[in-house]
Amino acid sequence: MAIDDLQPDALRHQLEMEDLSTSAVGRTVLAVASKLPLPWPLDKAVEALKDHLVTDSLERIRLPLDTVMAELRKHDEEIRKLQESMTASASDLREETLRGLLLDAARKAESTRAKERVKRIGLILANAAVESKPTDGDEVEEMMRVATELSDRDIQFLRDLIGVQGQLLQTGEHIPRYQAYMAWERGPWGNRIDTEIDSVFSKLESYGLVVRIPPPNNLNISADFQNRYVLLKKGARFAALIQEASTGRP
Repeated sequence: MAIDDLQPDALRHQLEMEDLSTSAVGRTVLAVASKLPLPWPLDKAVEALKDHLVTDSLERIRLPLDTVMAELRKHDEEIRKLQESMTASASDLREETLRGLLLDAARKAESTRAKERVKRIGLILANAAVESKPTDGDEVEEMMRVATELSDRDIQFLRDLIGVQGQLLQTGEHIPRYQAYMAWERGPWGNRIDTEIDSVFSKLESYGLVVRIPPPNNLNISADFQNRYVLLKKGARFAALIQEASTGRP
């Protein structure tokens, strides 16, 4: 069955089950749900939504959708090969998962003020859509949630840590404590003691992106000491999902 022949009954049912009547994005999605085909992966759904996002209050929703479309256009050949390689059932499952994630992205965008955070939602959705492995809806939903909570400064600190510890994480599931401790000093913060470092990395730790390294056993308890942190797999994964295809940044 062709993708365009499929009707979004599951989408309409999902929206009806949820009480979205007081939400602007909910009203908009309900209005266009009957016209949404199952996309590959998201283009037609995005275009259908974009055509109806006409009020200023919904401009935040347009941004992740524009981001998704811009990123997917960079992967035309990759998407074509991916679609051709998938079975019908695998394709249907991906489309269904991404359709739900698109709605979740719109809701998150509606309630997020900072445009850069909203853009990250679109990047995560686009990057997840073109991966060869099956789309993990729970993971993507969690990553989009984290994207709405972190500032540009938080993201920069995470990228700085990836710059000095990322290679160490590629060879295993975790970075050995001693290696992580020594690699920390190669970051832009060096050996300095700075309360902003603790503030930012404590926040990153609360989302499971990094974890604090226990201080050395021989540390004098009365001495000033800068906490050091180690990159976790989730932190590296998050950074990969918010990467723009046109850049080489982690």
